[in-house]
Amino acid sequence: MAALWPLHLFMTLNIQKNILLAPYTTFKIGGPAKYFCEAKSIGEIREFCNWAKEQKIPVLVLGGGSNVLISDKGFDGLVIKIHNSNLKFEENKIIADAGVNLSKIVLESVNRNLSGLEWAIGIPGTIGGAVNGNAGAFGRATSEAVEEVKAFDILEHSVKNFKKEDCKFGYRKSIFKRNPDLIILSATFRFKKGSSGDIQKAIKDFTRQRIESNPSGFSAGCFFVNPGWEGLRNKEELIREFPELKQFADRPKISAGFLIESVGLKGKKIGGAMIAQEHANFIVNMGKAASKDVLALADLCRKKVKKKYGLELEVEKRLLGFD
Repeated sequence: MAALWPLHLFMTLNIQKNILLAPYTTFKIGGPAKYFCEAKSIGEIREFCNWAKEQKIPVLVLGGGSNVLISDKGFDGLVIKIHNSNLKFEENKIIADAGVNLSKIVLESVNRNLSGLEWAIGIPGTIGGAVNGNAGAFGRATSEAVEEVKAFDILEHSVKNFKKEDCKFGYRKSIFKRNPDLIILSATFRFKKGSSGDIQKAIKDFTRQRIESNPSGFSAGCFFVNPGWEGLRNKEELIREFPELKQFADRPKISAGFLIESVGLKGKKIGGAMIAQEHANFIVNMGKAASKDVLALADLCRKKVKKKYGLELEVEKRLLGFD
């Protein structure tokens, strides 16, 4: 039987009940959390995790909510909204708490003529989320600038330091994404000194490209991982059968957005969700979408791309609260 905590201690921890999660995500979709709290320090995270452990309930960590789709049924456990926000500067390094917005790190590095994250301008979400999913764009990735990550191990109830090689970064993956019992607390980023003019030009170019491709409406960014050539059937044979794929022959990945558009799904709607006209790898909430609408569109994309090209589309987003 779960431990029964005194009411005054429950209130001291400031744990709330039945809090709707939709406002805490960029999709604006998601049912209630059975329990919800906001943590601003490592000490608070420890306390909340200890409480959840004694109650024998799962823990879900939310940063900016920009890379998740939460079920309309919500989450039957404790949701911890990370709000730690300290920044520390050491020459060409920035040490940032997990709750710091990624955009703030980009601006701070630009102001110090530090190069390495210009491509991330305009990406929503927090440092914790960016490191967890090794967020990236324009062929770049967060892991390129990461030197070290500090995380809290829920099972061992201890703080651990992970060197870059320990993080096991991959394409939109990390050890933290594979192991939800590791809560990212902070990350150290190492930059290169750059020219102010070159950095500002890169910022303007990436901003322009993002404005041109990002759709209006609520979304969680690209929904699918771009499939790689590795592990596929004969590459040359596939290109002969589908000449339109030749444009990706010299690239490590095939654009998922291109594949979805090529099967005629751009602009497709189910319920309140739609595949974006601007970029087919975005599924957008037009205002009243349910999680089932998004999943139905995602399933349609996977089936049609598989039928035409024989390629499997892998969902990039974290799907939470689903059976």
